Amino acid sequence: MLFRLGFGLGLFAGSLLIGFWLGRQGLFTEPQAKRLIRFVVKWLSPIVLCLSFWRLQVTDPAPLLLPLIGCLVSLLALLPAWGYVRLAKLSGPQTGSFLTCAMFSNLGFLGAFVAFALFGEVAYSLAMLYLLYFSPCFYLVGFTIAKRFGHDVRVPSSGPALADELRAWPFLGLCLGLVLSLAKVPRPAAFELLNHVLIPIDTALYLAAIGSQLTFEPLGRWVMPCMAMSAIKFGYSSLVGWLLVWFFHVEGLSRFVVLLQASMPVAISPLMLGLLFGLDRKLSSALWMFTTALTLPWLLLYIPLIH
Repeated sequence: MLFRLGFGLGLFAGSLLIGFWLGRQGLFTEPQAKRLIRFVVKWLSPIVLCLSFWRLQVTDPAPLLLPLIGCLVSLLALLPAWGYVRLAKLSGPQTGSFLTCAMFSNLGFLGAFVAFALFGEVAYSLAMLYLLYFSPCFYLVGFTIAKRFGHDVRVPSSGPALADELRAWPFLGLCLGLVLSLAKVPRPAAFELLNHVLIPIDTALYLAAIGSQLTFEPLGRWVMPCMAMSAIKFGYSSLVGWLLVWFFHVEGLSRFVVLLQASMPVAISPLMLGLLFGLDRKLSSALWMFTTALTLPWLLLYIPLIH
């Protein structure tokens, strides 16, 4: 288990670091990163999702609860986050950054891949099923919060069209795989090997593209917000996950996936909201970097409890 977990986290961190180094050396420019992301989203991710959901055999209704549980974990994280921003008297842009970072966790490129590294394609499918709520919640609730607390920054006219494209292609792949699964069409055995190769490649390429455009700032005055965010992500949200699997009677691998996903660090996506709506990007970066750095020691303690 430790080897598989180390492989998953190592791929996550290594891909980001390689991309970051290439970006600092001028070998990976922003236009190149955008083109790579579009390639991954339009071609690799739909194939991966199609093959994964084709493999998923839903024999009980419990997995269908996963998106609902994920949405509840995300929305309930706003309660302690709002309490902290009021107590700390954060500015509007800082409030927007903190709230969106509290809402959105790294469910896909960290949570789903750790699930895959530990339990294979079925766990990966359940983890992706869990985060189905993410895009609607991100573009509806996340954008609303960011617009409410951000500065007046003009969103590029291509933004909504690009967002629709980024959502549509993976969603189509997911739906196709689910239809094939429900129709009980047998999946060729060779596709299992193919997906075990494509999932790490898909993850590594996307993270390298993101890493090439990252900027790191000293924590400085962000230590207390980072500690508060860590308490929300690894303490409060994990507890909410435990309560929800008990309330909905979720068992087996679905239970493991919920508890894993509920304890993930800050996602990279809130950094994009800071750029679009004038939130505090330095705070968002600090929250992402700090919680991500704590992920490995946290999971080494946490996974044996939920295994």
